[in-house]
Amino acid sequence: EVGLTSLFSLKRTGSLPNDPMPEGSPWINDTKSGNLTVVITSGSGGTGFIGIEIAKAYGATHIATAASGEEEIAFVKGLGATFVVDYKKADLFESLPDDSVDVVYDNYGEEGTADKAMRTLRAGGVYLLLPHSGCYAKKTQGPPCLSGNPKPGVRQINYNTAPDFKQYSAQGLQELTQMFEAGKLTAQIAKTFRGLNSAAAAFNFSAGGGAGGVSDNHFGKIALVPN
Repeated sequence: EVGLTSLFSLKRTGSLPNDPMPEGSPWINDTKSGNLTVVITSGSGGTGFIGIEIAKAYGATHIATAASGEEEIAFVKGLGATFVVDYKKADLFESLPDDSVDVVYDNYGEEGTADKAMRTLRAGGVYLLLPHSGCYAKKTQGPPCLSGNPKPGVRQINYNTAPDFKQYSAQGLQELTQMFEAGKLTAQIAKTFRGLNSAAAAFNFSAGGGAGGVSDNHFGKIALVPN
């Protein structure tokens, strides 16, 4: 699911939500395609790390993101991120120059991110927010959780993935499969559990229990495989 979410989100930065889903890179005809800068607000989470690889496969020249700690930063750089900010030490958008970004894929949704992003976005740029992101929970910045002061020429999208999942899942899964087969995407497995009798342990790890669990800052996905 996270692979399709990032695939569709990045594709929709280059098309309107009700248009047919673009095949291949959404930026192939972009006049800045040879020097395209993409920001993915959270690089090490499920939608983030595969989003970095997809953005790279689609031709992004520069990919900026946020992570924390040496291991996590090395992880996202290894996937293709070219500029990484430790979010515990600095703000990602405050670390970027004016008019330096073409696409923001806000897969984290911290309140106020859209306002911060506007300064960095070039005219003709796109800010896309996943609809289930954190600004909904705080209630102080209500839906659609976008900037109240958008820059002229910048398009904002509060992206509802549901219609595209319903219509384009088969197409998206085929494209992801092709990317994996071509070596453009890689499986990032944090821990493998074997056998159905390990399901409870896998769930406990996912919930944060045990060494390396979510509360112990693991990154990558969890695999549960037959014996």
